[in-house]
Amino acid sequence: MTDITLETTSARNQGLSPAAFLAALAGRLQEWQRRRQARQLLARIDARTLRDAGIDPGAAAYEVAQPFWVPVRSLRDTRF
Repeated sequence: MTDITLETTSARNQGLSPAAFLAALAGRLQEWQRRRQARQLLARIDARTLRDAGIDPGAAAYEVAQPFWVPVRSLRDTRF
């Protein structure tokens, strides 16, 4: 709730209309839902399939454990 309260204060300071604020809030909630769903799907993939896709199973487990408000990070090794 703190994040939403901060967004409300920020929206008022920026002069956003209530409709614009609600649209931004709806967008934020949709993004959180997409993150949650992506992590749920990632949790269902077995280690062998993850390795075949070039994803470290440990990195995938770490990502699955992240809360919905933390942005999804790249799981592929970018050193190559």
